[in-house]
Amino acid sequence: MGYLVLLLRSELPFASWIVIAAWLLLFIANHLLARATRTMSARQAHVTVVNHDALRRASQPRFLFGQVLFAGVVFALTLYSGDRPVFVFLGGGMLVGLICTLGLNLQALLSAQAMMLPGAAEGSLQLSTASAFRQLVHRLTGSAFVCAMLGVLLAHLALLGGALLLGSTALGYRRRLDTANRAIEA
Repeated sequence: MGYLVLLLRSELPFASWIVIAAWLLLFIANHLLARATRTMSARQAHVTVVNHDALRRASQPRFLFGQVLFAGVVFALTLYSGDRPVFVFLGGGMLVGLICTLGLNLQALLSAQAMMLPGAAEGSLQLSTASAFRQLVHRLTGSAFVCAMLGVLLAHLALLGGALLLGSTALGYRRRLDTANRAIEA
């Protein structure tokens, strides 16, 4: 069987409604984890960011609503199209991207906790907002790369969709990084 045929036969191991329910549960878990990470990061003093509020934008109610609305539109359009590979690519990709984001936020929480341990660090470091965005762009780009490589190697559309969505998110943060850099130069 050809590679392309195998790729286009990508399936998810459960019904579409389970993908949507799983996305919603993971979205809520990710939001709670990100909030816990921000709280933990604020409690440690070794690494700080000049403008933490710029990094919190994605957790503001209007942006959370926008993320849920975007997901709802994607799920509705892909289900309405009746094209299973499109649903696997975009719906499964949204699930993959959210799982990767959850992993990144867990890593951030564990790192913030580790910085609070006795003897974990000496002194302090204050990152510019641009530097904080750059780190986020790099982490998202790395996750997109891993998803793309796994998608190609395993011939699975959900992983490739996750790579696309993570890469798109990285590009969005890259634009915010460019804005932050212009503010520094001004």
